[in-house]
Amino acid sequence: MWIFQLICLIISLIPSINTILDDDILFDIKWQPELTSSIELDNSYTFTSKRNENYLCVLPKTETIVPVSTETIAFAEVVKLLEGLHAKKLCAYRLDPYWTYELCHGVHIRQYHDSKVAGKKSLLLEYFLGYYHSDNQDIINDSDGKQVLKIHYKNIDNKKTPSLAVRYTDGTPCDIKSNQPRETIVYYICDERGNDVILNFEEISTCYYEMTVASRWLCKLPAFSPSEVNRYNINCYPKENARQKPRNLKKLEDERQMSLKKGGRAQFTMTSADGTTFIIAYEYANDADLDELTEAATRELTNKVTQASSTEHFATPSDQTVRQQPQQQQPPLGNLGTDVDREFLEGFLSGRECLPGGSGWWRYEICYGKHVIQFHEEGQHRTSILLGTWNREKHIEWLNKNPKKRLAGNIRDRQFVSLYYTNGDVCEMTKTRRVVEVKLRCAKNVEKSHATSMYLVEPETCSYVMGVESSLFCNLIDYTDEYGIPDREKLMKRFQQQQQQQPKN
Repeated sequence: MWIFQLICLIISLIPSINTILDDDILFDIKWQPELTSSIELDNSYTFTSKRNENYLCVLPKTETIVPVSTETIAFAEVVKLLEGLHAKKLCAYRLDPYWTYELCHGVHIRQYHDSKVAGKKSLLLEYFLGYYHSDNQDIINDSDGKQVLKIHYKNIDNKKTPSLAVRYTDGTPCDIKSNQPRETIVYYICDERGNDVILNFEEISTCYYEMTVASRWLCKLPAFSPSEVNRYNINCYPKENARQKPRNLKKLEDERQMSLKKGGRAQFTMTSADGTTFIIAYEYANDADLDELTEAATRELTNKVTQASSTEHFATPSDQTVRQQPQQQQPPLGNLGTDVDREFLEGFLSGRECLPGGSGWWRYEICYGKHVIQFHEEGQHRTSILLGTWNREKHIEWLNKNPKKRLAGNIRDRQFVSLYYTNGDVCEMTKTRRVVEVKLRCAKNVEKSHATSMYLVEPETCSYVMGVESSLFCNLIDYTDEYGIPDREKLMKRFQQQQQQQPKN
């Protein structure tokens, strides 16, 4: 509460010291030790907390840095960087609930939806939103006759951000626009952590699109560097034997730390100027909870643009949480009882049948009990990256380090089995070997019990999570050992018993 009062007082004092009140000016309050000698500090004010603690705070003299906007940049400065990007032949993807958007830098932009139906041929609906032509860019001549490109400014996170516009034209004809070709403008912005990923995509007008991409290579050009943040420190010194930091603030921070450790709840109160008191309650989640939430959100989005196994095409499963009730002492496994179910499950769990998935530039494949790879095929050439190999001892070691991954409590409520594949190819960015957690997950409401969907996400650099979803996995947890590893012999024996119990025609 006292901190909010202090901030309000500071804001009220800013105009009196001839500074500019601007949202782009940020202030950090630094709690300094008590001054050992009496020193006259310019622009200082004394503030008193609710507990009558006095602090001498020195307000900075601020000056807003007004960035100089550059209107154009020499084409020669940009063309080499663009050629370097295009030579990598990289593609970026954006997943929406129905459509997938593919940007292959320097080649094309594609919008597509791949319908996978069990037992039927895959139906691909696609539109090309433009092709890259080096001779069809917005190049103009300046007053000196030099070729230049106009620098466009986009509003990113409420900040005016310079961007490089690259045009993709001659896309698929637009029926509702007199068959005019579709067109897209890609705006590249500087981001030191950017990896040429799509930040935003929207249809500005009928069959005319804009895409924003974050790239680190653009930061090499000063004209595209983000403006410096106007940030200043407010130094506060305790007076008259007050603590270095106000007691109420220290108490609030301590409560927060305890809540973070326990993953529990906390609350604080705020009182507005009219005397209304608000009680703000919140709960801290631990890292595992946040990882699970992030993965669930990604899986939900990914499954809506389902990527299929070539072994068996599928319809998109629902993403509802399923809680099964025990029906008998030994539960049935999915819809086992048909030859197709048995052959699929036996082939997959034996490692004899590998399941590929994905429909973008990079696809992926799991050979159960062997390895997980990521690959790209172009003609007769195949480029592959090993994401992980199966090693029982490494899996057990991972479980011991991550006890929450173990099967515990009411395992009937858990709808997936986790298996850890390690020792993949070395990752250039982390200098460590790639790893992947494979989740065999229960999927309900699919037309065929052996219909399978897959997804692959990368929560951390070169550390992946692969999901393989099928109704055949719904009771898989009942046929695992103490380390969560499916027992194939036990499972097949149960299958044979179930098949024998079926009435003969």
